[in-house]
Amino acid sequence: MIKVYTSRNFLDRQIIKGQQLLIWILAGLVLISCQLAVASAGMLIVSKENGKTYLLFVQTHKHNHYEFPGGRLEQASSLIDTSSVVESPYETAVRETVEEMRGYLGRQQLYAASSETNFVEAGKYRIYIAKLPYFNINEVREIKIPKGKKWSSMREVVNYAWVNAEAISDANDGMVTNSEGQSIELGPDVLAVVKKGHSKQWFDL
Repeated sequence: MIKVYTSRNFLDRQIIKGQQLLIWILAGLVLISCQLAVASAGMLIVSKENGKTYLLFVQTHKHNHYEFPGGRLEQASSLIDTSSVVESPYETAVRETVEEMRGYLGRQQLYAASSETNFVEAGKYRIYIAKLPYFNINEVREIKIPKGKKWSSMREVVNYAWVNAEAISDANDGMVTNSEGQSIELGPDVLAVVKKGHSKQWFDL
């Protein structure tokens, strides 16, 4: 059978193509707006030791100050929703924390210790809380990272620090003493997040 396409058939097909293109454009705009609203995500790891509450921070090779484990959202297959073309902020926080902790903290371990609905925001950062048992950060420092570009993301962090939550509340200038007795500087968004964490009673372990 030979199909005869009239000008009406052609017009209908062009309208459908135009509608499909419009849907893709709108989806892209929604994706961009979501990324602009929350550009980065991370985790605030909270632990109890000797009756005190400690928060974990990392120092990358890009900055002198310490901050939360975390990073930027990536356009990749979602780990929870396979139909998504971009990971959620929660997935970003988990992935980046696994990488920056050199795999010492596992993905499932972080999922079990945190919640997608329990977070605070500071600027374009969304920080989730993960309540974990206290551990010796020297064990993380001693992890050998394999060579090769595949593992480069695990080389971003050069140091780690546990800091008493109460000490952060009193540090208006961002300078605090870590659990090893060293003076370190916290990043500009840390104080705001910790303040909001106190309001949510995150540190009442």
